[in-house]
Amino acid sequence: MTAYYLTRHPKYDPRLHSIILLEGTRIAGAASGKAGGFLATWAYPSCIVPLSFSLHEQLAREHKGDQRWGYRRLRCAQLAASGRDPPKESTSNADNEGDRITLGKRDTAPRRPSEGSESNRLPADLDWLMPETVDRYEDVSDVDCTAQVQPYLFTTCMAKLAEERGVKIILGTVEDINYKEEDDDDAEDGVSAAHPRKTTPPGRSYSGRVATSVTYRDSASAATLTLPASTIILAAGPWTPTLFPWAPISALRAHSITIKLRKPLSPYCIFTEISYRSKTNNNPGNDKHANDDDGPTSPSSQTNQTNHHSRPKPIHPEILTRPNNEVYLCGSGDYTIPLPPTASQITISPHHTAELITAAASISNDLGEGTVTSKRACYLPTVVVPVAGRGGGLPLVGETGVEGLVLAAGHGCWGIMNAPATGVIISEIVFDGGARSADVGELDPRRVL
Repeated sequence: MTAYYLTRHPKYDPRLHSIILLEGTRIAGAASGKAGGFLATWAYPSCIVPLSFSLHEQLAREHKGDQRWGYRRLRCAQLAASGRDPPKESTSNADNEGDRITLGKRDTAPRRPSEGSESNRLPADLDWLMPETVDRYEDVSDVDCTAQVQPYLFTTCMAKLAEERGVKIILGTVEDINYKEEDDDDAEDGVSAAHPRKTTPPGRSYSGRVATSVTYRDSASAATLTLPASTIILAAGPWTPTLFPWAPISALRAHSITIKLRKPLSPYCIFTEISYRSKTNNNPGNDKHANDDDGPTSPSSQTNQTNHHSRPKPIHPEILTRPNNEVYLCGSGDYTIPLPPTASQITISPHHTAELITAAASISNDLGEGTVTSKRACYLPTVVVPVAGRGGGLPLVGETGVEGLVLAAGHGCWGIMNAPATGVIISEIVFDGGARSADVGELDPRRVL
């Protein structure tokens, strides 16, 4: 997104400026391609959300986003439901998967007062849910406040549009950011900034340095190369501390699935809390789920077949319907498996994905009869400087205190939502010396580094 807006800045001149995008595995290979793509005016941080929501609409108008990346407005709701069939998996096995962490997307959602029994009645266009399973229903926002994109299509389209304006994309894993001291004009290779993740950074030892280049391993040739740069924009998501260990960013793993249906569903994002009424011997899934590259999709083939009588914990999937008869579901996060070196090495927990498949079938026949087309996991970059009312801190967008090094990371569950505004702000910092489109003082990385 930043590469796109750099090429749209009035001061950008392809004859003078060389913009290179280094991507570790492939474009949209991590969270930017596996997220839900939900957009909301009530997301956070509030200093860039209005700008970003507007930019999403502008991009869709300019580049036919409704056709190219599934941009559309939708409604948002939340509900509590008693799922039809509980999973056969024991709760002890579920507990072995680690504590579940909310992704934070509901933290700033509007709260509307209950209207008595009417609050439990589903809208007519939610006919794809089984009404008898719904215990409580509440509207959160209408189409004026919420929208969606398909993240993989959105991200790859933005990269292609940036390429058309002169951006060069290189597939390779960045290993080091190289520095020189501010007063060392004769330095060539600089000082490597890389530290093992487990190493505690030695105070503000990065101050007084100038970022001069990056060292990366080229994916095609496996050669280790150094790329000089006047400005380095570090937008590595959860991998940011690998290259700049002073950034207080942790990696929260989240699982998701997609289901292909026989018919389109009404456009909604629904935050759910699903409990299970009782233990039965019924199959909690549906054998119509097809296999995919990530393994079996039938819940019964992924779970412990022993029947336990303990009541499973409620789960909180987010359900997002998409164009092209697709539905996206994601669950809570966990810190069970540490962040691997690259996106291609991310592992999937069969329990987490089976849980989502079972939850979908427990409240909707349409979802239960669909075909599971993907089971995924990704890591969300979460700033570990808490903010009141939210689980994580604000993203880090701006200068770092190192000359020539700019940071754009830590957006948590709102990365796709805030990508356009972040790209605009970074382009202004690079070309104008500071943000012009929004007051982003509270996002300044130097406040927490």
